[in-house]
Amino acid sequence: MSARFRASQRLRTRAQFDRVFRRGARLDGRLFTLLVAANGAPHDRLGLAVSRKVGGAVVRNRARRLLRESFRRIELSQRPALDLVVLAKPDIAGRSLAEVDRELHARLRRVPRAAFLAGPGAASPR
Repeated sequence: MSARFRASQRLRTRAQFDRVFRRGARLDGRLFTLLVAANGAPHDRLGLAVSRKVGGAVVRNRARRLLRESFRRIELSQRPALDLVVLAKPDIAGRSLAEVDRELHARLRRVPRAAFLAGPGAASPR
């Protein structure tokens, strides 16, 4: 398996992000908020939103690297593919990869079943 974070694994357009914001399930955590929606694609996709509230450029880039690596490590199980949008919070600054991994896995365990069952065009409850 390649360690690269390929373009096909990313949410790239505003329309893709907007769809997840409109129809996705929202899961708040200490380090970030996770928005999740089924995507109908053969694999998960990730979108990141790391604002200047998180810190300077170095801190924001480290947060992005940690979140991408944590996403890359997700074990694909027998579930539909999801679009994930991660809204980083200032608490993510200075955290380790293990802490980010734990938070992401904890949020994914809480994803409502409706997010998996709803197709990419269907609305899931918030």
